[in-house]
Amino acid sequence: MSVSSSIGERVQQQTSNNKNVDYSLYPPFIHQMDAKLPEYSRDGDIEYPFEETHGVGDENRIRGNWSSKSDYLLACIGFTAGVGSFWKFPFLVFKNGGAAFLVPYLIMLILAAMPMFFIELVLGQFSSLAAISVWKVVPLFKGIGYAQVAISGGFAIFFNIISAWSLFYLINSFKVQIPWSHCNNSWTGEECVNEVYFQCSKYNGSLKHGRCLIDRPEFNDTVVKDIDAKIPGLEYFHKTVLMLSDDILTVGGLNWYLGLCVLACWIAVFLCLFQNVKSSGKVVYVTVILPPILATVLLARLLTLDGSLEAVLFIFQPKWEVLKDLRIWGEAAVQAFYSVSCCSGGLFTIASYNRFHNNLYKDIALILFVDVFVSIIGCLLTFSAVGFVAVRFSIPLPNFPIKDGFHLVFAFLAEALASVPVAPLYAGFYFIMILLIVHATQMFVVETIVSSLCDEFPERLRRNRRHVLTTVCTIFILLSIPFCVSCGLYWMELMAHFVLTWPLVVIAFLECMAINWIYGVDNLLDNAKWIVGYWPPFYIFWKILFKFICPIVYLSILCFLLLDWKTLKYGDYEFPYLSIVTGWCIGAFPLLLIPIFAIFQYISAKGNLTQKWWKVLYPDDAWGPALAIHRAEKFPLQIPEARRLLLPPEVEIMTGTREQYMNDEEFDEHRLISGRKSLEFGLDSRSVRSGADVKSIAATINTIPKFERETAI
Repeated sequence: MSVSSSIGERVQQQTSNNKNVDYSLYPPFIHQMDAKLPEYSRDGDIEYPFEETHGVGDENRIRGNWSSKSDYLLACIGFTAGVGSFWKFPFLVFKNGGAAFLVPYLIMLILAAMPMFFIELVLGQFSSLAAISVWKVVPLFKGIGYAQVAISGGFAIFFNIISAWSLFYLINSFKVQIPWSHCNNSWTGEECVNEVYFQCSKYNGSLKHGRCLIDRPEFNDTVVKDIDAKIPGLEYFHKTVLMLSDDILTVGGLNWYLGLCVLACWIAVFLCLFQNVKSSGKVVYVTVILPPILATVLLARLLTLDGSLEAVLFIFQPKWEVLKDLRIWGEAAVQAFYSVSCCSGGLFTIASYNRFHNNLYKDIALILFVDVFVSIIGCLLTFSAVGFVAVRFSIPLPNFPIKDGFHLVFAFLAEALASVPVAPLYAGFYFIMILLIVHATQMFVVETIVSSLCDEFPERLRRNRRHVLTTVCTIFILLSIPFCVSCGLYWMELMAHFVLTWPLVVIAFLECMAINWIYGVDNLLDNAKWIVGYWPPFYIFWKILFKFICPIVYLSILCFLLLDWKTLKYGDYEFPYLSIVTGWCIGAFPLLLIPIFAIFQYISAKGNLTQKWWKVLYPDDAWGPALAIHRAEKFPLQIPEARRLLLPPEVEIMTGTREQYMNDEEFDEHRLISGRKSLEFGLDSRSVRSGADVKSIAATINTIPKFERETAI
């Protein structure tokens, strides 16, 4: 007979007289010392299932895991390397010193983006919980999770509209002649020009430096005339795709074709998420791998055009003097922070489906490298198009009027590709690439919302996840349709400037303070060590970075955004004051959830004032790895199956009656303290009621193995 089985039999004999005792009515330490426990049952949603982790299936049988490591890595890359690499980063490089901008960008990527990236991946993988429930780590800040879900809702709508625009362009690319390649359309006006010499030919002038020079021999002089011309790509985007109105208050009509594209994109998201990460983990093999291939094809074609290679060489000539400008560092910090898509809850969710012992140190380095690489590819693609257009319109590269945002992706690059030979093919490749990039991000934004709700209310929603997904997609379809009216672009601009920017920085600062100062940076790094098996390299560097540098960086970014604030414009249209106020209010709404839920958490906590603060500032008793087998690695006395094998036979069972503890004033105090003070063998001296029948505990105190703290921190 094995030693473990003999221990189990001896302990079972000691408890044979207590078969009818309801141990659920006793304080937690009685459960910790009790050796007679019910058999494990798989029925229902078991919070800490004692699973076998060495099989080929899911490690977490209830919640599920990624089918493979490559699924997870591609999902992370698809979520982080978004469309910002094509519509913002190239613009910043062009305006801020060319290749010299990469220096502050990479430094700020380490100081501003990587710490939050690390925190969210560690906590998500450690707890196997999404954005809301992961805040069991510091219950007072649970409102951060709800704020992240609210912001994810804004992202979901925003990315869906961009997907719909891309799909609209893609469908219209399958024509012999692309509509936005010429001005012979019903929607073009007199200001639409696309010839080499703009409207300058109407004045018998010549184009130089982007301006029309008109010779007047009769006056023996030359007149410089600025031509108010619009390229066909911009005209098509405004008048056909958007049916753009004159101002934000003019609702206008609904573009039903664009509305159908919105519906099609939401149906695609629903189908990709229908089987949870099992289906989305397969979709990323298309949405993440295919875009770089298409980008390479487009880049190879554009580099063969006149002026493209010169533009690429020009932009990668560093202007080191810009490093003295603090504004450049502020721009780099903002872009680096947004580039990894942190603080929206998506990284929590993606990491929560990992196997517990996945090596996330290597993942972080790989994902950040790919993010930078994709941004550089976006720069090369954009600048090759810039060089071609600059030669076409005789504009010197330093004076090229490049713009960022929607204009760059849907007007300028679309116009450039419409001018190359076999334009429908390359335009189709381009919009397939944009559609897939945006769809990959949108998928996991919606997955964040669904998983967060299911994790927060597992009894009601986890078994009905598909119903939750259906409801979420239906609601967002209804919320997306208003952006298909004539003023939809103006509301998209408001979202891009107010909802999806500065609130993320505020959340980053609060999240940094809650995790690094309240939960403790040492506990965070302990969790990382528990997962991987060893500390992250440069342990002291991480502690200093998390506790001191990160809060200063996030406050600096927030100050830069506020001080750099300018009147919001789109082209020549200036947004009215009322719309600006509305944008600030919408952006502040997710942040209001943080104090609201903090107050709720404090009020709902039991006990006196000290006990309430203790409960909301220390991790919840349920905080830790989701699977019991992982908890048993550090705290075996928490786990019934492990405890049977580890408790010595000399330990006798503490007994008592229900009446002894139901009115015990120290019962709640013990539940409060349990898991937050260093305990040995699961017993706290203050929780032992005077008069309780404790047999031979003192005699065996030195025979019981000693373990670390009870909670998983």
